[in-house]
Amino acid sequence: MKLSKIYSNKSIFKEIIFNEYLNIIYWNIEDHLTNVNAQEHNLWKTSLVYLIDFLLLKEVKNNNFFWKYKTKFNDWIFFLEIKLNDGNYLTIKRSIKNNNLVSIKKHFSNNQNFTDLLTEWDYSDIKIKTKKDEIKAKDTLNTLLNFNVLDKPWYNYRSFLPYLLRTQDDYGEVFNLDNFFSDSEWKPMIFELLWFNWDILDEKYSLEKNLEFERKHIKKVNLESKVSDSEIYKIKAIIEAKELELKEIKDTIDKFNFFQKEQDINIELVKEIESEISLLNNKEYNLNYNIEEVQNALDNDGGSIIKINELETLFNEVGLNLPDQLVKKYKDVQLFASQISSERKKYLQDELKSKTEERNSIRGKLYELNKKRWDYLYILREKDTFIKYKNYQDLIVKLSWEILVHKEKLISAQWIEKTKWDIDKINDDISLLVDEIKLELNKENIDLIEIKKIFQDIYKKVFQYTVLLIVEPNKKNNINFTTTVLDFANDTTWKWDWYTSTKILCASFVLSILIYYSNKSFYKFAYHDWILESWWDKHKVSFINLLRDYCKKYDIQYSISLIKSDIPNSLIFNKWEIIKELSKWNELFWMEF
Repeated sequence: MKLSKIYSNKSIFKEIIFNEYLNIIYWNIEDHLTNVNAQEHNLWKTSLVYLIDFLLLKEVKNNNFFWKYKTKFNDWIFFLEIKLNDGNYLTIKRSIKNNNLVSIKKHFSNNQNFTDLLTEWDYSDIKIKTKKDEIKAKDTLNTLLNFNVLDKPWYNYRSFLPYLLRTQDDYGEVFNLDNFFSDSEWKPMIFELLWFNWDILDEKYSLEKNLEFERKHIKKVNLESKVSDSEIYKIKAIIEAKELELKEIKDTIDKFNFFQKEQDINIELVKEIESEISLLNNKEYNLNYNIEEVQNALDNDGGSIIKINELETLFNEVGLNLPDQLVKKYKDVQLFASQISSERKKYLQDELKSKTEERNSIRGKLYELNKKRWDYLYILREKDTFIKYKNYQDLIVKLSWEILVHKEKLISAQWIEKTKWDIDKINDDISLLVDEIKLELNKENIDLIEIKKIFQDIYKKVFQYTVLLIVEPNKKNNINFTTTVLDFANDTTWKWDWYTSTKILCASFVLSILIYYSNKSFYKFAYHDWILESWWDKHKVSFINLLRDYCKKYDIQYSISLIKSDIPNSLIFNKWEIIKELSKWNELFWMEF
């Protein structure tokens, strides 16, 4: 992908057409400096970088250039034409006012003008910020660019873009730019570009992020619940004790609940029960008397009839003979009496059984009635019964709440225990990844060697010193990307560790990546604003000549901004290399900020 053309719906904005290789934006600002303050001067110088970034769908936030000056661009629409890696072209349309809407159109030739309102767009007014199921403009552009470098789903075409578009304030660091919020955003990407197994590092950052989250969560739970995992068994014992206490209170209150819910307790009800008890007591008394009489009758049955042998003995004692006829008659009487006694005994036994069963039934009823009467009288006679009932209810509520609180503490303690186990597991996984990262760093990496060679070659041709590109583990066992310049004795030196050197280091790194991946579908351009500012003249000449050679040899496009005072007399630009000359009579937007 290369830049091809930038234009606008406003005729005062003069189109910028990029050539294939070296592009110079020449600023003659010496006369202009008398009319602007320092802040305005810096904005004016870097505004083209902001515009390119905007047209490549950078989101407009409150610190963005076009957010600050949106009222000045209220009806402006900009167009960026880019050359795709397949040789075709693509134009992006975006307005300042409705900056969330983007239109995209593919075409086969360059230097087009689609400012006509009747232009048919392949993708019209698609959104940068979208709802869940809407087509995203960045995803669409990502697909159309069709990169095969950094082509993982979690990357997009903008991932490496901050290295390619640098303002004069973006040369403080070679690798860690202000555009990135954390190391995890850029280090796996650079790790992959240098042909390491990036997913090891990415997974480690992901685990460390989870680890930090779990630790903060544990701390928060500890503060909120004031409990730790060591209290699990104590809390369980408290819950068991309070649940037992609650059950006992519920058992005590059950009878109150029954009487209160099932019937009204009053004196009349108790009197009715007592009357029934009195009646049954009388019945039981009479039955006891009857049973005793029957039992006595059974016990004395047959005892009043004298036996015949006893009668004969009596007659003999007085010297009299008992007549046979009388004996016969007496035996008949005795037999008759025996028959009557047997029948009477059976009757008495049946009556005894019936009376006993009836008495037992009455006794059962009396037991139930007396128990019920006692329960009723307990409630009626106890002065504080209903107060106690209410207190029991209050205690049930209190205990239920305490049990709930302790159960929540138990859940927290169990969660803390599990999370600590998870943390230990994460730490174990991280330790394994640390070992894998070290193995990765120690393996033979011919691609990295080639990238380092290009990187060193660019720096040495400009500054004559040898520079090292170092990939090493840091104190957290993640990765550090550093550069070190050697002096002529091949000792490390801080001599070139200053602003000018850092600029060429930034350029060397970007160029080495673009050159190495020049045979892939990837970015083939960079725009480094004011990169030659403060360089020595001989370094500027060396750098420009090197750019001319590399851009043509590897088919890459490199654009820089220069001011008149930064150009040495010995440096002559070709006419086609200067794509834009700007001054106070020919401003980029024809307005002051």
